[in-house]
Amino acid sequence: MKQSADQPGGLNLAERIRRLANGRATLDVAQFQFVALDDIRKRYGERWLDKRDRVMLVAAEFIARRMDARDVLITGLDGFLVVFGSRTGRAADNAARRIALELNEFFIGNDPDDADLRFEALHRAMTMEDFAETFGDLAFDEPRAEATPALLAPAPAPAASGPVRVDQLRAEYQPVWDSRRQALTTYFVRLVDPATGERIDHPDEYAGCKQIDIDEMQLRVSEEALRQLTGAGLKSLVGVSIHATSLINNSASLKRLFAAMSTFDRKLARYRIVRITGIDPGFPRIYLEDIFRTLRARIPNIAVALNWMEPDVGSVLHLRPTSIGFSAPRHVIGPAGQRVDLFARIHAAAELARLHGVPIFVDGDITAEQARRLVADGVAMLTTPYIWPAAPMLPPVGIWPASRLGFDAASETAA
Repeated sequence: MKQSADQPGGLNLAERIRRLANGRATLDVAQFQFVALDDIRKRYGERWLDKRDRVMLVAAEFIARRMDARDVLITGLDGFLVVFGSRTGRAADNAARRIALELNEFFIGNDPDDADLRFEALHRAMTMEDFAETFGDLAFDEPRAEATPALLAPAPAPAASGPVRVDQLRAEYQPVWDSRRQALTTYFVRLVDPATGERIDHPDEYAGCKQIDIDEMQLRVSEEALRQLTGAGLKSLVGVSIHATSLINNSASLKRLFAAMSTFDRKLARYRIVRITGIDPGFPRIYLEDIFRTLRARIPNIAVALNWMEPDVGSVLHLRPTSIGFSAPRHVIGPAGQRVDLFARIHAAAELARLHGVPIFVDGDITAEQARRLVADGVAMLTTPYIWPAAPMLPPVGIWPASRLGFDAASETAA
């Protein structure tokens, strides 16, 4: 593998990697490799080397502009390796996915001749020993045919060490950007596996966790964080997502949730938001009405997260929620997804919500380009780790100008 041009002259790259580790047990690396490389080579034939050199040069500059100062970029014969200097776990995985997504969108839109060339990213945490064994040739100055590494193999599952208990999970706070105020105003609590950094989206996959465990803990964590923040003289809104199954036809779950809410400081009620999730198309509206009646006496700000294929947004708006919105699943929002249908549905929902005076939000792995389009379509609030990563503690409200997304603040405000 050939070293990238930004490596300091005379410094052995392997030594630089060791210094970057700085005593850490693992390094987070991301491999960017052409998709279906054998097919590409056959398609281009003798022209492939010239095409590859041009694309690699453009891609290297593109990736370098999106790296942190401490990251190391290494250029191989048919791909790139980024060694992260400070980001680990989910943050590193999000960075790798974001770069790959934006890189592919760049090639698709920049030059029609390159539209069939795509990169995929594979993130993995590696021990120094594994890194040295897999990429030990990095110290060589000249590329060699055997030096191009294969795609990183998926990391083996960690050895079982007993069920994951809910009290072992770590809390993070995912920012919500308010496009009208041009600020990060709200932070939703999310629980992550401390071993992997992965969000606990499906508690049934963890032997020691149930949905009600997650919902109850998020309520308690949010109250503690909010009290600490306001006690320091700072303000922001804190949100908690509660699954509909914890709120209907389950007296034991309701008792636990109400017990957690009974500890809330009523003076801080306006700073709390509860978002109801798990509302699939066809979810009985009578159940949703019961949920609203149950919660309204305790939580004044209630939002509803709908499936992006929800056919009846109007009946939800009649419940007068604080906001409604959609999750944009990765398989839908991605390059091969149903983005045309998704954006059309969001646009129609935003128009209807505007008539009811209800703001609309969208959550997902959204790029800056997609964020601009959603704001133009009337979306008021956006959540994406690609642009606003989660914070380890509840932050205060922070200004985040629309110009950082690449469009004029005045036009955004008018939208």
